[in-house]
Amino acid sequence: MKSTVLEEMFTDVSIFKLKRAKTIVMQKAYDATKGQYELLYDYQLELLRSNPESTVVINSLPDVEPPMFWRMFIYFDACKKGFMAGCRRVVGLDGCFFKGATNGELLQAVGRDANNQMYPIAWAVVDKENNNNWDWFCDLLFRDIQVGDGRGWVFISDQQKGILNAVEKWAPEAEHRNCARHIYANWKKEFFKKEWQKMFWACAKAPCPIFFNLVRARLAKETRPGAQAILNTHPQHWSRALFKLGSNCDSVDNNLCESFNKWIVEARFFPIITMLEAIRRKVMVRIQEQKSKTEKIELGNLSQHQEEIKCLHQDVRLLPCHK
Repeated sequence: MKSTVLEEMFTDVSIFKLKRAKTIVMQKAYDATKGQYELLYDYQLELLRSNPESTVVINSLPDVEPPMFWRMFIYFDACKKGFMAGCRRVVGLDGCFFKGATNGELLQAVGRDANNQMYPIAWAVVDKENNNNWDWFCDLLFRDIQVGDGRGWVFISDQQKGILNAVEKWAPEAEHRNCARHIYANWKKEFFKKEWQKMFWACAKAPCPIFFNLVRARLAKETRPGAQAILNTHPQHWSRALFKLGSNCDSVDNNLCESFNKWIVEARFFPIITMLEAIRRKVMVRIQEQKSKTEKIELGNLSQHQEEIKCLHQDVRLLPCHK
């Protein structure tokens, strides 16, 4: 702040004055959020009025008077229909912190569309990322997308214990993958040689169990403890070689959730209703843009097929007739 003020305003301000100015601004930002929490129930009713069949749930803290906001879950009907109609049964789960004047976290579920791109499904505002909140989030989400016992579904997350327990409870038959980047980040703290790291990723992206065992044997020649350490998390959760067949997704990371977190980073600075509205608008615009691109591709392919058929008919007329 001191360097910015000096550069833009040509004024040398003391640290004490900068701290006082920052305190005033943060207090104003904090005061602005108080009014929005009081309007959350009105916001919920407006969402349900303008988006029928959506799932919008607000919980208050139990045994607290007067009632205090605890958490909120949002799953729009349009996102639900789009995901069920054209996306793979692959869902990434993750959370991120607020960056504004209030504390809290945003839990989200992100799917993969037919083009293997990000498709936001649902999100929730909670006080912190723990077992209770993830259990509540997954319960609502899995009922909405009709997961059942989880057979045929794939869920990708980091090694957050709350997600592991929730998926195991609500979708016991689902394939639950751990993000290989998180496993690699912990593993490379001790085994940091570049050659070893390349072998780790060769294990993670191995196309079959035979190749996985081959690369791991090569790693064991270089560092036996490192080859043993990668088994601390069972390879079926992070190595492509041991994934179940049928999901049509060989991803070993949860990058789409990380992309979503960065995509909404500006919204995470705002008060709660402004943040949720910013996310809603971004999702609405993205879905419409992707839909428009798809329609253009379909029209282009149709005109191309019509030209090919026309040329085919011309070629047929030019063929000589044989008795």
